[in-house]
Amino acid sequence: MARICVRCKRQLLPQEENRTERVITQGLCTKCTILLTQDVPTTVRELLNVISEPLLVLDSRGVVKTANDCGMKFLGKDLGDIEGCLGGEVLGCAFASLPEGCGKTEHCKTCAIRNIVMDTLTRGEGYSNVPAFQNIRTPHGDRIMRFYVSTEKVSDQILLRIDDIVDRATA
Repeated sequence: MARICVRCKRQLLPQEENRTERVITQGLCTKCTILLTQDVPTTVRELLNVISEPLLVLDSRGVVKTANDCGMKFLGKDLGDIEGCLGGEVLGCAFASLPEGCGKTEHCKTCAIRNIVMDTLTRGEGYSNVPAFQNIRTPHGDRIMRFYVSTEKVSDQILLRIDDIVDRATA
């Protein structure tokens, strides 16, 4: 049975079908995915909301463009609070609040989330279910959060899906 794009009804190309184990947006052809994420209109947010895991859309600088409802609920923030902010700022990384800022501290060099996002941008190949740790600043003190994240490059943007979260208090 041929797989078709849910938007344009065009048959998916072989390379699009072969990617389905790693893609986040299964069922969309590359062209429709690019068209839908260019300006992030309301319809794209609705499409992102079909995905049941927290999902952030980042631009080529690591700036959050939008998120699905599950992502905003996970973050405990409204869309206006996260749009235009760097990923570490949005996630509440304790190191993003240092004077150097998100992406520029010594700690950022070993940040798995930042590294896989930037590698996905550079190489164009996504990651699936990668374990990552983040020191998150909360009103109750810093907490180490373990994430499992996946990425996919669409045009010059990255879809960052948070597959699982484990919360541990820091000692």
